[in-house]
Amino acid sequence: MKLLSGPTSPFARKCRIVAIEKSIVLEEIDTNPFDSDDLSSLNPLKMIPVLILEDESKILDSDVICRFLNDMGEGVSLYPDENKWNYMTRATLGHGLAEASVQLQLQKILPINEQSPPLMERMSQRISRTLKSLDNQIAELSECPIRIDTICAVIGIGHLELRHGSSWKDTYTNLNRWYSSQLDRPSIASTHPKV
Repeated sequence: MKLLSGPTSPFARKCRIVAIEKSIVLEEIDTNPFDSDDLSSLNPLKMIPVLILEDESKILDSDVICRFLNDMGEGVSLYPDENKWNYMTRATLGHGLAEASVQLQLQKILPINEQSPPLMERMSQRISRTLKSLDNQIAELSECPIRIDTICAVIGIGHLELRHGSSWKDTYTNLNRWYSSQLDRPSIASTHPKV
């Protein structure tokens, strides 16, 4: 199987972490969604990640790809039945943190006259609210060594640090301690984003 990915995409990283945890080997193809001429024929949304199966069929969206990889892989499910709706809600928070971080970064790289200060402020506030919520849910995040909510929190924070720095650590100390404790896990360490 092939994964159209990118070295800084938090959503592709989510899929890569799940694949490693489930002992699935993927051929990764670095794809820049802004420059790729082929991506739109593989995904009409022209977004990564895209999983291309052996029969050339495609699976789109990181949430769907992760579910597919979880179901076909080995080992313990990253989507256990216990407390399902609680951890899935936390997974949405982590994914949303990554989305807000990406949107803020896309604004920052625009020429000044094309940036939207109101949008940037909304994304900054969304990031702060989400960090606070995750900081208050450390006990729940720590229930399981790895699960889809912990993966989503890691990829959201990882992108935030990569693009917007580490100033959040002083305010959200519980989250900082938890996040630091995750960094040595092989699937997380080996997928750390690189610029």
